[in-house]
Amino acid sequence: MGVKQYYTRGKLLISGAYGVLDGAIGFALPTKLGQRFSFETDRSENIKCKAVDDQGKTWFEAKFNVKSLAPLNTSSEEVANTFSKLLIAARSLNPNFDYPFTLETTLEFDREWGLGSSSTLIAALAQFASVNAYELLDLGFKGSGYDIACATAEGPIRFQRIDKEVKVTPVNWRPKFADELHLVYLNQKMNSREAIAHYREAQSSDHFLNELSRLSTAISEETSDINRFEKLLLEQENLLAARLEITPIADQLFNDRPEGIFTSLGAWGGDFALFTRKKNIPYLKDKGYSTILKLDELCIF
Repeated sequence: MGVKQYYTRGKLLISGAYGVLDGAIGFALPTKLGQRFSFETDRSENIKCKAVDDQGKTWFEAKFNVKSLAPLNTSSEEVANTFSKLLIAARSLNPNFDYPFTLETTLEFDREWGLGSSSTLIAALAQFASVNAYELLDLGFKGSGYDIACATAEGPIRFQRIDKEVKVTPVNWRPKFADELHLVYLNQKMNSREAIAHYREAQSSDHFLNELSRLSTAISEETSDINRFEKLLLEQENLLAARLEITPIADQLFNDRPEGIFTSLGAWGGDFALFTRKKNIPYLKDKGYSTILKLDELCIF
């Protein structure tokens, strides 16, 4: 018996969206907010889980059979089945992970923000079960794994995964124009699985992936000139818009902006958008957007 505690961070993918799934380089920032996990092993016959949100409210509870790992009772069948799948995957990777425990989690960010309530769980569970987090991801959710890398990162990273080979490169990115970089929550949750399915409808070309990698690298190295930074982000936005056959968020929602650029982060059409120039803040408030954050308020860099 004993208690093991872990803390894992959320994530924002600044560049490399979608293509990071196919081996393109992504540039990502870990968030200052994350999720806390407390695993306590015991002698019961069940695995118990309780999850608390950023407002201190319990949003999920469940009990699982320690042998079959099937849910016995739960407040959400969908979440319980997902967690059961992760437990089964963890045990397949480590057959010695066969003991009962009680898990309590505390989330520091709004669940609707899309910062990684699942990836933080996978990263923590992998540590507790003594398994490889990327292998656990592959068996449980799929995905590139950049969010898994961010969960334990202490600063900006470039991430690339080709098949099973993962390359995580810490980046010294401290832009002089940080005061001009902000995030706006778009008030709509994007289903990343549906977004990825749309992306998969057309095969990625080597040219697309190489261009995305080039832009991610250049964006992660630009720290002095905001005009150059904006030009690179806009080039990436146009590249992705052509590949996804989707109108960029700036043209959809912010075509009357006073200045600067807006660019989608992660799955296009939901969660956060990154924008430059703080003069856009009054404009956004007038349009009814209430969640506006400085990038360095939320992320580590």
